[in-house]
Amino acid sequence: MTIIIRKLDNTENEYLAYTKSLCGKPTYFLYFEDNIWGAVTLHKFIEMLKTFFEQDKAKVIIGDKSLTVKNKMVLDLINKDQDE
Repeated sequence: MTIIIRKLDNTENEYLAYTKSLCGKPTYFLYFEDNIWGAVTLHKFIEMLKTFFEQDKAKVIIGDKSLTVKNKMVLDLINKDQDE
């Protein structure tokens, strides 16, 4: 299992971690910030995926390019907490 981390374009410290499902087309992703809570959340995300897919190891790769999210619904979901 490979989990890729990419910085969100036009942000200071926001990232997405994602992996493709081992059994189909779904993609699992996590939005997190570069802080202690983001690190804890990322760790729990990786552990959750390893448990769900019954994997002993997960390879984590930091992508070279930033990620541009173009879907308005996804952007609204990511920015929801900032608006409240």
